Amino acid sequence: MFKKGGKYLRYHVLGSIAFLLLPLLLSPRPPEEIGFLSRPTIRDFIGNFLMLSVFYLNYYLFIPAFYFKKKYIVYTFCIVTALLLICLLPSLLTGRIPWNSPPLPIHTGLVDGMPPSPRGNHFTQEIRHHIFLFIIVMLTSVLLRVRERWFQAETARYNDELSHLKAQINPHFLFNTLNSIYSLALAKDDGAPDAIVELSELMRYIIKDADKHEVLLRKELAYLNNYIALQQSRLGRTVDIMYEVDVAPGDKMIAPLIIISFIENAFKYGVNPDKTSVITIKLELKQNIFSLYVANKKVTKAPVDGDGIGVGNTKKRLQLLYPSRHELQIVDNDINFSVNLIMHLT
Repeated sequence: MFKKGGKYLRYHVLGSIAFLLLPLLLSPRPPEEIGFLSRPTIRDFIGNFLMLSVFYLNYYLFIPAFYFKKKYIVYTFCIVTALLLICLLPSLLTGRIPWNSPPLPIHTGLVDGMPPSPRGNHFTQEIRHHIFLFIIVMLTSVLLRVRERWFQAETARYNDELSHLKAQINPHFLFNTLNSIYSLALAKDDGAPDAIVELSELMRYIIKDADKHEVLLRKELAYLNNYIALQQSRLGRTVDIMYEVDVAPGDKMIAPLIIISFIENAFKYGVNPDKTSVITIKLELKQNIFSLYVANKKVTKAPVDGDGIGVGNTKKRLQLLYPSRHELQIVDNDINFSVNLIMHLT
């Protein structure tokens, strides 16, 4: 519970203090008791302290060590023992023998408009109160622990799926880039050495930073610049790239390789070798709102797998990483293909 930051620790400290102070406000004060702290108040304070201790013992020790490992007999023994201590220890520590507690006075008729309370003594009433509060505390502890375990399982599933998606994206991009350099080498183009340098920068980024959860936005943009420069070298005059970047240097973070597939898709299906093609790419950052616009005319057939491996995986990554912090609009018709992506960055 405390692993999520100081905010949650403060909540627990404040909640614990409030729980321990409840007896000062709610405990009865018999007329024979003198002073600020009466014995019922001290008993309730001790009971609440034990209740709070059992809550955290159950959360951090009993549930993981016994309940989750299906040691139900040991777990039940610990819970029953804890309940007995909560019921008996406060009375014993304040000098009262629980089984010698005097009976409550018998009232006949209505008392303050209410029927008489059931027969018994002060101790039996305290036990009812402790059991009721104990059940609430234990249920809360179990529910919180089960919720955290479910969250850990979802996080593990998310990390596995994300790793699988990255494993698909990196080779996919590498194959396309090697094809670009191969085309330059066949044509004995003077830009081949520069393309190799640009490829080395791309691969350095993939190897060094692509496995991180987030990277600096400026690193991702440098990666995109190298990629676009490499494509410009390969395609030459057959493509007119309208590339606009309105992003000030800063410390904004973004998931690596989250937008390259949209740009890669434009070069893959929007370039006609027989005439000049136009690809529009616009990147903009305003405060923490990052936007990407990519547009091209379709000049080749659509991939057999619909959106293509890269675009399909990027959609999944956006859903995993930015479930409520992105808007994606794709226009896909017989002539044009465009992507308008808006992301809320940190």
